[in-house]
Amino acid sequence: MQLCKLIVISSEKVQVIQCRSENPASFVVRPAGLAEEDALNALYLRLEWYDKDLLHYAVCAVKEFSDGSLALSPISDVKRDESEQFHIIDTYETVEFRHVHESELADYKQKTDNINRRFRNSLTAQVKNLLSEESVTNQYIFKLLLQIDGKLDELLAHKLDSSIDGLYECRLLAMSGAGLIFTTDKAVPGDCFFIQSTPKYTSNFIFAALCRAKEVINAPAGVIVISDFAHLDETSRDSIVHFVFEKEREKLKRIRANV
Repeated sequence: MQLCKLIVISSEKVQVIQCRSENPASFVVRPAGLAEEDALNALYLRLEWYDKDLLHYAVCAVKEFSDGSLALSPISDVKRDESEQFHIIDTYETVEFRHVHESELADYKQKTDNINRRFRNSLTAQVKNLLSEESVTNQYIFKLLLQIDGKLDELLAHKLDSSIDGLYECRLLAMSGAGLIFTTDKAVPGDCFFIQSTPKYTSNFIFAALCRAKEVINAPAGVIVISDFAHLDETSRDSIVHFVFEKEREKLKRIRANV
């Protein structure tokens, strides 16, 4: 049996489902933990597998789901990708975004770098790096410092908001080291967006990035955008990769605990 992966996107969530198959190219797989209703009601399904270290993937539709076996029908050509691959995790954070015209790219690249640099050098980021290496008592003290610094970050977030016009709220559905999946009212492939996560909405992970729409999925309310990073410094990308890895590890621990 070969391992493969199914990306399942609905209007409310993104699921990354691990699957097994005698031959993924046959588009018959056994998904782990996928509800039949989620498969049948999905707006987007993409099957991914490796053959000789080369990623293969195709957008699919459900043909049949019975006895734990899912038969898919490809609705796109099978594509092959030699570029670096990244883990993807689902998330349900609120972030802020703005459509960026090509003439504004240079300005927003600078804004992105400034925001990432500022939060990377903040007290919160530095304390989080120290937490795992400290005693329980010191961890408690550091967590108090995080709460204090979180209030300062909220003030900073309001200052950042005032410096960027035309920001709107949207839902971040998934993230990886390659890009983001988020909702918006309208978009077409090739559109560029500035996206920032701020302490106003989350304390989990703060970042800013320029993203370019790769695929756009029609949803009951607006669209879902699958994007690649158009501008993100390597240090911030490494931080996202680390964040995704940690979340994936936590998810696996919960799954194992419930087995």
